[in-house]
Amino acid sequence: MQFKWLKRPFQSVFTKLITVMLISGSLLVIGIFSISWHGFRENQRNFFSNNLGQYGTYLVRDLEENLNLEHARELSERLFLIIRFEGQNDSWQTAPGIPPLEKVRFRKWNNKANDSSQVITQSQRATAPNVRFGRYHRQGVVTVDTKNGRFIFAEIVDDWHGIRFALPWIFAVLGLVGLVLTGTWLTLRWIMKPINWLSEGVSALGEGNLEYRLPEKRGDELGNLARAFNRMSERLREMLTAREQLLLDVSHELRSPLTRMKVALEFIPENSSRDSLQSDVQDMEQMVTEILETARLKSEYGKLDRQPTDLAQLIQEACLPFEKKAPGIKFENAVEKSRAQVDAGQIKTVLKNLLANALKYSMPENDPVKIRLSRNDSGMQIEIQDHGLGIPQEEMDLIFEPFYRIDKSRNKNTGGYGLGLSLCKTIIEAHGGTISVQSNMGEGVKFSLLLPDSSSTI
Repeated sequence: MQFKWLKRPFQSVFTKLITVMLISGSLLVIGIFSISWHGFRENQRNFFSNNLGQYGTYLVRDLEENLNLEHARELSERLFLIIRFEGQNDSWQTAPGIPPLEKVRFRKWNNKANDSSQVITQSQRATAPNVRFGRYHRQGVVTVDTKNGRFIFAEIVDDWHGIRFALPWIFAVLGLVGLVLTGTWLTLRWIMKPINWLSEGVSALGEGNLEYRLPEKRGDELGNLARAFNRMSERLREMLTAREQLLLDVSHELRSPLTRMKVALEFIPENSSRDSLQSDVQDMEQMVTEILETARLKSEYGKLDRQPTDLAQLIQEACLPFEKKAPGIKFENAVEKSRAQVDAGQIKTVLKNLLANALKYSMPENDPVKIRLSRNDSGMQIEIQDHGLGIPQEEMDLIFEPFYRIDKSRNKNTGGYGLGLSLCKTIIEAHGGTISVQSNMGEGVKFSLLLPDSSSTI
């Protein structure tokens, strides 16, 4: 099954839900990350200001006991710090990378006892080292001034080290995000499946397939919607079946009264009233015949009498009754071999109905009705083009419905009972073909009949 949200991603509910969840999740992650990062920076500053100064004094005591470069390098590698000593007689540095001190904004560290019970004498305060701390870009710097000289400690900034340290975590986070997104996508696709089923069901129902049913596998609201759709389809099918059965029953019952009326009319003297009654009886008989013929072709027992037929000759025969009616008919044959396997009587009925409609809605001053026979990759095609009033776009899908007429007044002078086009469609579809219509108001109507090769060509 193909999912329509893959074909039209920006119009599907599935894509919209995924987008909303991604945006919401991203905003949530950004918010949490921002708050956490702010707290981390604050804690980092507090740690640096409260502990690094004290830590620097401990390092100074250790270095003063072993004041040599080798010991300092050992501490530097272990603590990931750059250590520099500036004394009166000696100066050294474990590694390059200490920033220019004149560019560092230092703050003095107040040396307070951690234990409130500890008593610091005035002499101890006087001999306490002078500690300052500051940052240069992302590098922390501490200076400790003692009687032996100045000690400078700076963090080693190694971006590649940080990246190498962070890479496993980055891949782990990306993998986790990928798993979460994949799980979310699969879950939403499963949840939204009934909507896709419903979309296909509505399309099938619109095409007249009243036997289409949606799966009823779900117990949620979407499952209830699928069950409601199936009940609606079943109800529509029952209503249409009942309507068709009523038409058949009424048509059968009308056969006998019409026959008696025709016999009774033979005993009435000829006058205008008799002619009018005979015309009405003929119209009713034709309507009954069309209803019964439509039902016969739709039933499983309705069979066509297919015979090898010359379609060009058949079209010419269908045009003969209309040759004297304005604005006339122009036939164009675009194929050399026009023989086909069709029911000649049924196809002639279709042609007569379409030609009668084309001439009825054309003005005498219009161009002649054009009928063209051609062949394409799908089979034989017959096109009937008039230059009359045309059909409104909103009624194009309704003209093949039984008893539907564009003229809502149902004036007898402007049309029949709305059964002709319905019968035409039934006959063409019984041959395995299609009938379509194109029209623009004021530019006429073109009907296209297609008889596929599988049933038409000999």
